[in-house]
Parts: sequence; C-alpha cells; structure tokens
Amino acid sequence: METGVERLIRKPGPREVSFLELFFDLAIIFALMQLSQRLLHGFGWENSVRTLILVAAVWWIWVAAVRTADWFDPGEPYVQWIITTVMFAGLVVAAAVPGAFGDHGIVFAGAYVVILLGRHLAIIRALHNHPLQIRSVRAAIWFGAGGILWVTGALLPTTPRLILWSAAVIVDYVGVVLGWPVPGLDRVPGAHLRILGDHIAERHRQVFIVGLGELILAGGTTLAQQRPDGVRTVAFALAFVNAALMLWSYLVPRGLDLAEVLNRRPPYVSVLCSFAHGLMIAGIVVTAMADDVLIRQPLGNTPDEWSAALIAGPFLYLAGRTMLVSVVFQRPVWRAPAGMLILAAMSPILVTLPLLGAAAAVNAVLLGVVLSARIGEPARRRLGSLQERLLHRRGRPRMASFHELFFDLALIFALIQITRRLLDDLSLTNAAQTTVLFAAIWWIWVATAWSTDWFNPDEPYLQRLIIGVMFAGLLMAVAVPRAFAENGLLFAGAYVAINVGRGLTILPVLRGNPLQKRSGRVLIWFSVSAVPWLVGAFLPAGPRLVLWTVAVTLDGASAWFGWPVPRLSRIPEKHLRVVGEHIAERYRQIYIVALGVPILVSGLSYSASGFDYVRTLAFAIAFAGAVLLLWIYVLPLGRNLETVVDTNAPRAAIAASYSQGIMIAGVVVIAVGNALLIRQPLGETRTAWSVVIVGGVALHLIGRILLTLVFNARRPWRAFAALLAVAAMAPGLLVAPPLVVASAVNVVLVLVVLAYRRLSRPAPSAPA
Repeated sequence: METGVERLIRKPGPREVSFLELFFDLAIIFALMQLSQRLLHGFGWENSVRTLILVAAVWWIWVAAVRTADWFDPGEPYVQWIITTVMFAGLVVAAAVPGAFGDHGIVFAGAYVVILLGRHLAIIRALHNHPLQIRSVRAAIWFGAGGILWVTGALLPTTPRLILWSAAVIVDYVGVVLGWPVPGLDRVPGAHLRILGDHIAERHRQVFIVGLGELILAGGTTLAQQRPDGVRTVAFALAFVNAALMLWSYLVPRGLDLAEVLNRRPPYVSVLCSFAHGLMIAGIVVTAMADDVLIRQPLGNTPDEWSAALIAGPFLYLAGRTMLVSVVFQRPVWRAPAGMLILAAMSPILVTLPLLGAAAAVNAVLLGVVLSARIGEPARRRLGSLQERLLHRRGRPRMASFHELFFDLALIFALIQITRRLLDDLSLTNAAQTTVLFAAIWWIWVATAWSTDWFNPDEPYLQRLIIGVMFAGLLMAVAVPRAFAENGLLFAGAYVAINVGRGLTILPVLRGNPLQKRSGRVLIWFSVSAVPWLVGAFLPAGPRLVLWTVAVTLDGASAWFGWPVPRLSRIPEKHLRVVGEHIAERYRQIYIVALGVPILVSGLSYSASGFDYVRTLAFAIAFAGAVLLLWIYVLPLGRNLETVVDTNAPRAAIAASYSQGIMIAGVVVIAVGNALLIRQPLGETRTAWSVVIVGGVALHLIGRILLTLVFNARRPWRAFAALLAVAAMAPGLLVAPPLVVASAVNVVLVLVVLAYRRLSRPAPSAPA
C-alpha cells in the first residue's frame, strides 16, 4: 500500500496535462498583459531592461509550477494546494508589475520569493526523510540566496534595485541549470532531476499558444477602444496575421519531437528548453505592445522606437526559436536566423515607414519563414482526396488540436468585452441586450467545436477555416460595446459570415458524400436566421433586440431538432453524432479558459485599485470563488461526459452545450461582481451590485444542475440545495456590503465542493 509521500510523487509513464495546469496558465495571460502595458510607457533602453527583468521573473514562476506538477502528482490534494497558492501569489506578482520599480517593489519581490522559496519549503515538509527531499533542500538554499537579493533590492532606489534584481534572476536561472549544487552536500542524482518529456513538451507548447492570447487581447481591446474604421481594421488584421504566423512557424517543421529529445538528453536540456520558450514569450510581450501602437496610429507619425518594437518582438521570437532548434534539438537551423538577419537588415528602412507598412513587411518575413519550413519538410503521405482527408478521424480524438486552443483565446476576449459592457450599465435593458450578444458568441464557439469534431482539425484546409472564423469572431467581439448602436452591422455581418461562410466552404468538398446533406441543412438554417440578424442591424435598438432574439433562438433550437427541412428526409442519427472524448475535452477546456475572465478582470481591478489589506482580501475572495467554480465543474470525478455523449442520442451533446453556456454566462456575471467587489469592498451598499454577485453564482448553479441532468443523475440535490441556500440568503445580502456578499456565496460554494468531494471518494473495499 502506498504511503502519503509515495502518492505525491509522479507515477511512471505518459501523463496528460491536468485541468489545474491549464487553469494555472490563465495567470500567464494576465501577467503578459501587465508587462506589455508597462512597455507602452516607453520602449527606451531603461524601461525595456527593467521590463525584461520582470518578464524573466514571471516566466520563472511558470517554470517552477510546471516542474512541480511534473515531479509530483497534480491529482493529489497537497500538490493541488501548492499549485493554487503559487497561482494566487503569481497573480499578485503580475498585479504589482506596473509599480515594481516604484512603490510596489516589495509586493512584487515578496510574492515572488514566497512562490519560489515557499514552494520548496512545503515540499520539504511533505517529503520528510524521503531521498527526494535533498533536491528541494538544495533548491530552497539557492532560492533563499536569491530571495535575499530580491527583498533587499525592493528596499533600495531604482538603479541599485535593477542591479540586485538582475543578479537575483541570474542566481535563480543558473542554480537550476547546475542542479542546485551546495558545498558540503552530496550532488542530486540525475534521475532526481529528470522530467517527463511528453508532459514538459506539451506544457511548453500549451503556454506558448496561451501566450499568443495576449496578442489577441491587446489588439482587440485597442481596436474596440479606438472605434473600428477601415484603416485600423486593416492594422488589426495585420496584428492577427502576425499571431497566426507565429503559431504556424512554431508548429513547423513537424519532424521535431520535443518529448523524445527531453526524454533522451540530460536533465539540464529541459531547462534550456524553458530558456528558449522564455525568449519567445518575451517576443510576444514586445509584439503585443507594438500591436497596441500599430492599431492606435497605423498611418500617423510615430517615434522610431515604436517601429523598432514592431521589429524587436518577432526578432526575439525567432531568437528563441533558433535556440530551441539548435541547442535543444541539436539540429542545424537556418530559417529563423535568416529571418532575424532580414529583419535586422530591413530595420533602417522600416523605421522610416508608417507602422502599417512596417507591420506588413515584418509579416512578409515571418511568412517566408513559415513557407520555407513547409517546403523543406519531407513529403507527407496523403490519405487521398481533400474530402477523404477532411473526414479522416484522428488517432487521438481526446486531444484538442493546437488550432482549437488558439481559437478558444478569441472567446476570452469576447467574454471580457461582454463583462465590460455589463459593468458599464447594470440596467435590465442592457442585461437583455448583452444576453443576446453572449448567446450569439457562445453559439459561434459551439458550431466551431462541432465542426472540428465532425471533420479532421489536423487538415490544413480546416485549420485555415478555423483561423478565418476566429478573425471574424474577434470582429464580433470588437463590436460588442456598441452592437446596439453604430456597430450593429459589424456584429451581425460577422456572425452571418461565419456561419454561412463555413457552410459554403465545407459543402463543395463533400460533393457526392452522404454527409453533404447534413452540412446543407445546417447551411439552410443559418441562412434563414441570417435574415433577422441582418435586418435587425438596420433597425433601432428595440426592434433590433426582438429580431436578434428570434435569430439566436432559431440557431439554438434548430440544432436541438437536428436541422429539419420540410420535404427533405431527416438526417440519420449517426451523421449527427460527435466523438464523446473530443467534445467532452472541448467543453472542459473552454470552461477552464472562460474562468480566465474573472481572473483577468479581478487582477486588473486589483492592480488599478492599490494593495491595501481590504482590497487584497477582496481579491483573495474573488480568486477563491474562481477556484471553487473550477472544482464544482470537475467534481464528482466519477461522472464522465464523454461516456454520456457516446451512449445517448446526439441531443445529449446539444443539451450539454446549453447547460455549459448557462454556466459560462454565470462566470461572466461573476466576473462583473468581482470587479465591483474589488472596486469598493466595504463601500456604499448598492442593491444592483449585490444582485450581480449573488445572481452570477445562482446562474452558474442552474447550469450545473442542468449539466447534472445531462449525466442522467436522478437527484442533482447538491447544486439545487446550494441554489436554495443562495436564494434564502438573498434578501439579507441585498443590504450587505460587497465583501460580505461575496464571502457568503463563497461559503455556499465551499459546501458544494465538499459534498461533491465526498461523493467522489472511492467506496471502501469489502473485508476479505
């Protein structure tokens, strides 16, 4: 029988990325947002060096968490507690980024030291008298030495602070490369420093794609703020293409197997892999800042430093890519270095051009890198015609493709736009309008998820379609704040273009195949709903709301009934089925990604409002609420959505999409409540604020009850009892300050989690 210590240590063999690890990566998006905004204050040498030091520190927090989840089992509660604590402290670090070289230096340094040193102290405690304990003892000594530099620097003026923090980063990075040697102590055996190649490789790929989300957020937010005219929309398109080219250049050539290399080579190579990805992440930060300026002033006269930033971001990314291939893979590399040389050679000319021209030239260089890599690949074996490749089932249906995760990043931006719209106006009219906008955005995601399930997402034809849908979806999100004003046609037009365009793209490929009837019927229904969408865009807000409500109801209801068309035979049930493994993974992934909205909104509110004790407590309560929502979703562990989808009629997957949408709507309302909570935790009591905080949790619980019914559970009493408890407390909470209201609903959520955990415990074995 395993001891408590043995349960903590990772099990041999391959392991998938856990839900908590993806949740942790949401903190990275917030941190990158803060870092790119800091660079906007000036791209001069002084601010750039300071920001790069902060990038190095933030990146090392992620690396530390990843290695913790690799060396230990992230399914164990003690490890989950460590990862969750590190995430909260990491969010505090990110919130302190703007003032890290000012008044908030001690907050930044203190939280950073707590993460790196506290993590190992917690592990030392858990590994009492175990051989692996010496590894964490050595690491704690090194991080303790670095911690002294961090804290001392935080108490000094800016210049000595920069010097000490630079030394501290060097200590932190060098220590792990050397295996944390300590005089007088035995060396750590190489086996104790080894990682699981498949897990570490997948985590680095995942965080790179998640990091690209900052480019999406930066560009989309700026375009929404500036009002999208033709020139700025072109600038936004260039910024989006830049992100897509970074993704494609990262994924080629396909012959490189990072997992195999990390398993075969010495343990320090995994650290070099993290260094290379850190350079690429730094490139993303600089590019995000440059995209902001590009969209604000695409044709204006701007200082040379902003043009230099447009070049520097991709240059840093290519430098990281060069390091990854040459040092980690030990393969000859010429494409990325050639791209760097071309960018360097073109820079004297590019800094004289308007930003729009410079961005187009940089994209041309990245496109050259991508095309040269694709041309240089060995000829891939073709399965046959485009139709056969499109309908080919993947060998690993559960694993969502990289393009699907990239697509999900657009939903974060869209949901943040929805949140901001609600936050600006809590009236019933705006709530009704925002509900319709949310339903449309959610149905775009559902329809795209089903498309990547029915068809092969590894086929380049479908990947290009996903990227096109993603761009149009971002334009919808940009239009959200004024969708019931002057941007109505942009919102409705993009929605119709996505759904009708998808059908027109897929339909010709399926010629002669029975599945063409399915796509044809779907296209007919989306064409019918396009009429009220487009007509409504030309009408005043009141009639527009009515027509758009009818349109989104048509779209959702037609899927439930299998897209029937009069005088045409019904679609066979087997043609409406989805792969349970894949669709369940997509629902799980998008729910976790959606939890990034309350994380980002809370973090931004906390960073802007200061770091006093009351607001820090409010931020902690908001974060705890997001963690509790995550646990309510993943528990009880015995229920498996993929089995339900595979063993029931196709409507089970549709029903799951409805309930999932209600839960995510609840998450959005909770994000609005978090912003209000942190803004005035003990301020004047406002009924509308209390309604938002309580209503978000209630809406989420309703969605959870409906999802439980999808599982064919007879008595979803736990979530239902919680809903009754929230309803019973509501009259008293309406007159309480936000901090009290949020604390009360969190207590209810804690009780729900404990009830689900009790249900998830394995039954005791019968005595022999």
